Amino acid sequence: MAVALFVVRATITKDKEEAFNRWYNSEHVPQVLRYNGAVSARRYRKIIGDDKYEYMAVYEFASEETYRQFMASGHLKELRAEYDKYFGTVSERIGNGYVQVWP
Repeated sequence: MAVALFVVRATITKDKEEAFNRWYNSEHVPQVLRYNGAVSARRYRKIIGDDKYEYMAVYEFASEETYRQFMASGHLKELRAEYDKYFGTVSERIGNGYVQVWP
């Protein structure tokens, strides 16, 4: 069973950056990790590169099947709605899924 990753990259306006990071770390990530089969989460801030996205969150799921179930879940729908409620007008985001191919 291969590990699957959900990678979310986001922008945030400078005036909301502190609130965004506080909310993301203390509320959003723990909510994602409540999903059965979500294994871990890490967040990153871009230090170099031309990509417009300044932040990246990487969520690990136990399997591709678990990841696909998460993507179709009401849990994710609620998470997205909450994100939009707080930061929808000051943030742009994109998410991608990956499955481990080696080792």
